[in-house]
Amino acid sequence: MRIFLVILTFIALAGAADTFWRSPVILVLPVLCIVCLALVSRISSLERRLRELEGRAAAEPKSAARTRMDVPASAAPAADGAEGEFVFSEEAPARPVSARPSPAERPAPKAALPGFEARVQEGFRTVWDWFAGGNPVVKVGIVVLFFGVSFLLKYAADHSLVSVEMRMSGAGLLGIALLALGWRLRRANPVYALLVQGGGVGVLYLTIFAAARFVGMLPPVAALALMTGVVIFSGILAVSQDSMSLALFGATGGFLAPVLLSTGQGSHVHLFAYYALLNLGVLGIALRRIWRPLNLLGFAFTFGIGAVWGSRYYAPEYFATTEPFLILFFVMYGFVSILFARAPRENPRLDSALVFGLPLAAFALQMGLVRDTEMGGAFSCLGLAAWYVLTLAVLRKRGVSPEAVSGEGQARGLRLLGEAHLALGIIFVSLAVPMALDATWTASTWALEGAGMVWLGLRQKRIVTRVFGLLLQLGAAAAFAASVSGHTLDNGQLLAGLFLGAGGLVSAWCWWSFPGARLRHEEPLSLAAGLWGAAWWYGTLYARFGRHDHPELLAALTASLGVWFLLQRRTRWPLPGHLAAAAAALMIPLALDWGPHPLAGMGWLAWPVALIALFAAMRVLEDGWPPLGRSLAHTSAGLLVAALAAREAHWQAFSVLRIGNWADASSGAAGVLILLAAVFGPLDWPLRRHRVAYLRAGGVLAAILCLWWVGVSFTRADPYPLSYLPVINPLDLAQAMVLAVLALWARAADREEAFGSWRFGSRVSVFLALAGFAWMNLVLARAVNYLAGVRYSTEALFRSDIMQASCSVLWSLAALGAMLLGRRRASRRAWLAGAGLLGVVVVKLFLVDLDGRGTVARIVSFLGVGLLMLVVGYFCPLPPKEEK
Repeated sequence: MRIFLVILTFIALAGAADTFWRSPVILVLPVLCIVCLALVSRISSLERRLRELEGRAAAEPKSAARTRMDVPASAAPAADGAEGEFVFSEEAPARPVSARPSPAERPAPKAALPGFEARVQEGFRTVWDWFAGGNPVVKVGIVVLFFGVSFLLKYAADHSLVSVEMRMSGAGLLGIALLALGWRLRRANPVYALLVQGGGVGVLYLTIFAAARFVGMLPPVAALALMTGVVIFSGILAVSQDSMSLALFGATGGFLAPVLLSTGQGSHVHLFAYYALLNLGVLGIALRRIWRPLNLLGFAFTFGIGAVWGSRYYAPEYFATTEPFLILFFVMYGFVSILFARAPRENPRLDSALVFGLPLAAFALQMGLVRDTEMGGAFSCLGLAAWYVLTLAVLRKRGVSPEAVSGEGQARGLRLLGEAHLALGIIFVSLAVPMALDATWTASTWALEGAGMVWLGLRQKRIVTRVFGLLLQLGAAAAFAASVSGHTLDNGQLLAGLFLGAGGLVSAWCWWSFPGARLRHEEPLSLAAGLWGAAWWYGTLYARFGRHDHPELLAALTASLGVWFLLQRRTRWPLPGHLAAAAAALMIPLALDWGPHPLAGMGWLAWPVALIALFAAMRVLEDGWPPLGRSLAHTSAGLLVAALAAREAHWQAFSVLRIGNWADASSGAAGVLILLAAVFGPLDWPLRRHRVAYLRAGGVLAAILCLWWVGVSFTRADPYPLSYLPVINPLDLAQAMVLAVLALWARAADREEAFGSWRFGSRVSVFLALAGFAWMNLVLARAVNYLAGVRYSTEALFRSDIMQASCSVLWSLAALGAMLLGRRRASRRAWLAGAGLLGVVVVKLFLVDLDGRGTVARIVSFLGVGLLMLVVGYFCPLPPKEEK
């Protein structure tokens, strides 16, 4: 049947050319039509064979099973992919069940041919059977007669051999005679009768159309009325005789008539009106018979010839006379696809060629019609979408209503068609957006539609729908990227980005909610879609508000936290809980942004509200979080509070005193207070209950305080408006507090096992010794800067004799203290450390201090170090080894 449709389409396309009758194509037309008739004859014989077998089975119901076993292998039923018909071989004789062939008689099994080769061989075999069997003279005669009438009409018109009335009357009487003869012989010789009736229908089509268009004998209205009668009459004949072949032959003749007689000068309105009548006949037959080849034949001729005409003759002024016909044809074949879907079958299926091919063909033609119309493509897409949405409502109602259909098969077929219409409606709405709106709205719409398609695909367990949903979301991302031209986003782009995030999150929820519908390789998609959605959601917020509008961004983050809170409370979906747990971490970059201080503008209101909402959500939701998520949430919250306190303290101190040393000291003191709170935990919740989490957050804060300590060491401790005193100044005190609190934090972390098996242990003592020694040198350097007037820089201090002498004395005192400690605790390690430092002092005296000979500083350094070494030698001898 597909070969038949291909040949007819070729004839239609070739006949649309003006030079068709002068081209060599006309020489092969009889052969092509012979092949068509062969296929039609084949279908008729199979129909007759099927009716005989059904009658035999009805006459002998008791022997039905044995009759089925007697059917030879070559007569085995083969389901037709289109109508569900059965094909039987007429040449193979029946074989009794008991008469089995011997192994020598059994034919060797044939190797399976690929699909294309098998179809080609089957087509040649069918043509050969048509020539070899039946009555080939009659078959060829019908074809020759058909073309002879068309050639006669054209020749007679060109040479005026016979009057117009006589020519038209004779041709019409010939068609009527053929119809009468075929009807009379329908019982005696069904195959012959059907062929003759088909030829009569074709002759009538040619005659009426030629009389109206070629010779001007009939007015268009009368011709259309007569052709309507032929269409109705041929349909009645086909339906009454249950002959799809007659319907195919009649429809083929009707669709070919204007092509064969075309001069390229007629009115397209007459052509399309004529095709509308033909398609009305196809629709009428579809109400009674499910003949898919007939539906496809009409669809192919109608839209194929319409496309050829449009490519050659269409002009914008023809829009008003062509658009109604295109809409009419679309609606007709839309109803044909509905009728096919509601046909009762054991295995319901769709006419996919019409369901999906019809919108593609109609949309392509429609875009050609509206290519010069502003917003024409967008309104066309919306019109197609409206058709599919309206029919979807009807199909869903009839698909679920038991009284609306005759069986479960019909309901399932309508449900399948409804799903296809839903998908097509979404597709055309998606196409309408970029044709009507900018890239921002395109991204918004496609993102939400993609999420809807993912939901639909999982609900219906259709992988193709889910893939289409993913592609829509990727297309939305591409459209969003195309809409961004600068470094900041406008409100429309903000909305599009949030829709992209919402689409990803909804898709993640869908994959989580339908575990039975997703495939094995789709398992990671729930997490991937959730991360995709969260990245778009928060990335858009930061891109829109992150540079200048901190309170607005904080309000958006707080609102997002509220959304995750509600979702976590009302559903068991884990992703909102993870996003709520990560809310503090997502606020940290905003707290660390060195723009306006946290309480600037409306920050004095936004930050307290955000912190209250954050800790309230953590208090309510933390029981549903896994231990790791709960720990990370409190760790991030501690870091957030520390960052806010340090930044605000730094800004407030600097704004009041306008001196950076006080601001640096204030930020360090704020970090010290936060770290003390993590160590001692004055509140039962969250500090004591989650002490380990806040000690881990203290680890990050401790590292930051160490960096702060090193950074402020390069600044002079200016206590303005106070007078400078060594040690008793803000920066020196802040650095000393940091060292002390770091030691307390390390011991608390060891006690709570905050870092697992890793312990600070003796490293705390070593750290305090080294850091304390460094702090004393800093205090000394600042004192020399203020009291001796030496510039506070590495080079100036190094060249200062006072600084060198002071360092020698200080280092000797530090060495004495270490050696005394080692003596009291019997620790050779501490004593040796002090001795090593004392050796460094001696080396420094002779390499550095000796250069300043003749100065008081050199004298002081040598005398002081010498006296201290005498004290050390007397009071601090080397302690014995530990094992002694």
